[in-house]
Amino acid sequence: MFYFLSKVLYAMVAPVSIILILMLLYFFTKVKSYIYWAFGLLLFFTNPWIAQNVIGWYEVEPIALSKKNSFDAIIVPSGFVTNYTVDGQLRVNFNDGNDRMLQAIDLYKRGISNRIIYTGGADTIFGAYKAESELAKAFMVKCGIPDTAIWIETKSINTFQNASFTAKMLAKKDPGFLKKKYLLVTAGFHMPRALACFEKQGFEVVGYSGDLRSIRSKDTVMNTVMPSYGGLQIWTYLWKEWIGLAVYWMKDYI
Repeated sequence: MFYFLSKVLYAMVAPVSIILILMLLYFFTKVKSYIYWAFGLLLFFTNPWIAQNVIGWYEVEPIALSKKNSFDAIIVPSGFVTNYTVDGQLRVNFNDGNDRMLQAIDLYKRGISNRIIYTGGADTIFGAYKAESELAKAFMVKCGIPDTAIWIETKSINTFQNASFTAKMLAKKDPGFLKKKYLLVTAGFHMPRALACFEKQGFEVVGYSGDLRSIRSKDTVMNTVMPSYGGLQIWTYLWKEWIGLAVYWMKDYI
């Protein structure tokens, strides 16, 4: 129920929802201030220069690692893999958040760690899918990661559960897991909430940011003056994270 309510709350206060609500208010009331606010917010949220600078402030900065920076495991939270079928054949679908998995594969092959922990189940509200971690593991094995090097957690559906269910899994597999050091790989804008969740569970964890939205098409003339969907998308990600932080703090998840 909490998962469903959090999705509903986010949908109601997302930037595009606020703009649509203002437009509807104008349509029914003919009060011009509503349409002025809607148009002003649309220009603000679709400005990529503003959006990239704000998310650049919020993102956790990336770090450089070499083999001397070894970790007991690389943890990858879910959020970017689904599946569908074509003529009965299962096909894995990756959205543009899959950078975290590619970074994890690269880190493993560079010898940063000999273990990958992928945590993520299936979205049980909006679709009937296989557990994301199962799909991701199969893909990583195809990329040359040994099956035995990948541990998966298959039930979590949000960041809090990623952390808590991973802790429960490791308590069975490796009772001394809290004395070890982990590298958390996720998007830079998602990192503050993810780090807080894993630290709350007692993990000693270092963040390795990927999927940096602040550097996409930055400092070009068109990026500065031309409204774009990209700016609105960045604000959507930020809104989701800020709401998530507030709700997680109220629920004592972080």
